[in-house]
Amino acid sequence: MFTALNKKFHRQQGKFFENAARQFLEKQGMRFVDANVMFKGGELDLIMLDGDTFVFVEVRQRSNTQFGSAIDSVDSNKQKNWLHAAELWLAQYEFSLEDANCRFDLIAFGKDTKDIQWLPNFLDD
Repeated sequence: MFTALNKKFHRQQGKFFENAARQFLEKQGMRFVDANVMFKGGELDLIMLDGDTFVFVEVRQRSNTQFGSAIDSVDSNKQKNWLHAAELWLAQYEFSLEDANCRFDLIAFGKDTKDIQWLPNFLDD
């Protein structure tokens, strides 16, 4: 029972911070496209439009940095899954990462929504 309650709490907490990230990005002039898009092997937290650029946004939150920060939690495996999910989403509209105008942003929260870091182009080399 505790495990089920814990999962429900984490889902609710995730939605709360994703909504806060959406509101933040909309204040920056972006337009909302979609949220919580699931594919086998990957998920897209938010998809926004910044002008004519699709922005695939990963939202992370860590209230305790004992096991690393929210930014540190986006490891190479997560990055591969993020790219793969974006490829699948774009393919639905007959685009690819090579021909679509897109970028990958990270929104990282600390304990609350006031503790926010926005890292545009997070996956750029």
